[in-house]
Amino acid sequence: MEATYTPVYPIIFVFDPSNETMDVPAYDSGRLVSFNNSCVSVRTITDVDGDVTATLVVELPIETAAGSTEVFRGIIDTPGGTVALVTSENQTLLDAKVNRSRVPVRVLVDDETHPARIWVEILR
Repeated sequence: MEATYTPVYPIIFVFDPSNETMDVPAYDSGRLVSFNNSCVSVRTITDVDGDVTATLVVELPIETAAGSTEVFRGIIDTPGGTVALVTSENQTLLDAKVNRSRVPVRVLVDDETHPARIWVEILR
């Protein structure tokens, strides 16, 4: 699944929207990714720099993984069994049912400084 949007605020969050105890990780301007047990935030380019394309997949093609940089690998709490990519304006871009209460994910980007492409892979 893929979605392209123009980011008003340059952050995409990865979390389970039904998680009532979700805590947004503290923002660190010196880091591309911030995370905790319930959420991963990924800085993107700003709207003046163009659109951002986000992809949520269960299995990332080898050629995509080879041409990108992994910036996060970890486990997030998904009490409702869903992983979603959500904007700072709380707009869900993509979501997928995982039917697990905790799920390993990895995040890859096309550029470690100003990413315009973000891939989130749900790991098995």
